[in-house]
Amino acid sequence: MAATIVSARAAIDGGSLVSVNAPTAIAGRKFQSLDGLRAMAIILVFFCHMQSHIPAVNLATTRVNQYLGIGWIGVDLFFVLSGFLITGILLDTREASNYFTGFYTRRILRIFPLYYLVLTAVIVAEIQLDNSEVTAALPLPEDRWLYFSYLTNWIVLWKDHWGPHYTNYLAHFWSLAVEEQFYLVWPFIVWLVRPRTLPWIAGALAALAAIIRLAWVAHSGGQVAIALATISRLDALFIGALCAFLFRDTGRLLRVRKYLPWIASVGIGSFLLAFSGILFFPQAAALVLYNSFPGAHTLDEAITLFAECGGYTLLALGFGALVLLAAHTEAESTWMQKFLKSRLLAPIGTYSYGIYVFHVPIIGAASIFVYPKIVRGINSAGEALFNEGAYIVVLAAVTFSISALSYEFFEKKILRFKRHFEAKYAPAYYAAIPSEHVVAQETSAS
Repeated sequence: MAATIVSARAAIDGGSLVSVNAPTAIAGRKFQSLDGLRAMAIILVFFCHMQSHIPAVNLATTRVNQYLGIGWIGVDLFFVLSGFLITGILLDTREASNYFTGFYTRRILRIFPLYYLVLTAVIVAEIQLDNSEVTAALPLPEDRWLYFSYLTNWIVLWKDHWGPHYTNYLAHFWSLAVEEQFYLVWPFIVWLVRPRTLPWIAGALAALAAIIRLAWVAHSGGQVAIALATISRLDALFIGALCAFLFRDTGRLLRVRKYLPWIASVGIGSFLLAFSGILFFPQAAALVLYNSFPGAHTLDEAITLFAECGGYTLLALGFGALVLLAAHTEAESTWMQKFLKSRLLAPIGTYSYGIYVFHVPIIGAASIFVYPKIVRGINSAGEALFNEGAYIVVLAAVTFSISALSYEFFEKKILRFKRHFEAKYAPAYYAAIPSEHVVAQETSAS
């Protein structure tokens, strides 16, 4: 058995004691259930981007098409997961002598190589192909620097050309830009502020993001810019951060555990219920949202307005409760854990980052070079449904295969360097702290 010294700085700061190798620590711990949630998130996003390939040949396929259109909620789940995991890592390594260099180097090793490889490859392919269709579906040359500097999500504000008919097969990088901007600021706040104050700051910033959205909508109406701007999408990330704090407070977590399934159900269920109301009762929805009759606004516009006026917050709260419940019950054998750890979801979750990066460029390339040949000669609704279904399955298989190969033969080799940037602690620092501020916890040596 080896003694693990509990954070003396946290005690001095007046915060809760968090062990360097605490049993609830996320840093270095593998959560299979969270991989399952990642898988669910990327499946939702993938099918959202395949929505146009569900032909509306009857009422059933029309409804499937419409519900797939809100698969973008998978991005909100990714945001909550990122806030939870990243904040956990920051809390668990807060006392490390290499806190900043360790965190940022490990993030760079995980995110940058594949991102810049795909971004560069797509731009080089565009230049080499010199195809008007390809060029029209990719960023303008003068906008490329925004992609290389992780500022993609602000392009709609600066250039105002991200409308409903705007095609860009690198547009999905906007969410990665939001997360990178979050990483730039949050680690400094976690390091500078007392631990007991951090949850209040996270909660205040989550509330502020929701307020900014409402004020923006009141001023300009619902619009895509609000959905993409970092300042108006931080509530999901900071609700995830709040869950990371709660995860480390065993007493409070045990008291609220019984409410987590209800919070998850109410948050996510309320969003889906509201969407269904907009879908099935457009007249009533138009009167509530716009004080007008339907026809003046599209379904997408109505959903965007609802999301920005509270839908995003409902999802963040629901997904936050779901993530916290999954992490807390990781060692249990519940039906949820069995589902999240299933053989179907596990590999998808492992390769989810690659799937996210690759899937839109693959869909884009297929839509230009493959899809026109498939739809040629279709004479019946049944044939269209079969061909489109087969097309989706093939694209899903191709995307998964490329992502798996990328992870196993490219990303994994780079990730091995992360071991050189594990958190490092200075024993002398703890030795200098008065004994009443030092607590020893026994852990099994490994």
